[in-house]
Amino acid sequence: MILKFVVLTLLSQLTFAEEPAKVPAAECRGDFKMIVTGLDSDEGQIKFDLDNAADTFKPKENGKPAFTKGRSPIKDKRVEYIFKDIPCGEYAVKLYHDANMNQELDKNFLRVPKEQYGFSNCKGCMLPPNWEKAKFHFDKEHPTITIEL
Repeated sequence: MILKFVVLTLLSQLTFAEEPAKVPAAECRGDFKMIVTGLDSDEGQIKFDLDNAADTFKPKENGKPAFTKGRSPIKDKRVEYIFKDIPCGEYAVKLYHDANMNQELDKNFLRVPKEQYGFSNCKGCMLPPNWEKAKFHFDKEHPTITIEL
């Protein structure tokens, strides 16, 4: 009888024992490096948006801000910029060379840009590409993107 009680007690503890708490996997994050080449000069700076969704990649008309924005000086007609502690995922970049530092992409009377501009995955694009064309995947195995103007 005592043996039966001990066995039942042990079985009940095994059956109703709590599962160990699951530890969530560490969120994928890292430093992301953007390299811009093909600049005409070292004057001014590069201004850029890093977007993480199609609706922020569109031009200003939607009013939604980019995931992050920034600017970087130019050296030897190129830029290397590191985004710190970025979550892994899909992103797209749009940028322009603000040669005269007036904080805007200068255009001529026909509204054609006079300063260099570019997008991720779209060398030589005259018009902004859609999100699907411009996006790229960032993770620890793909920590760098190069944009050629």
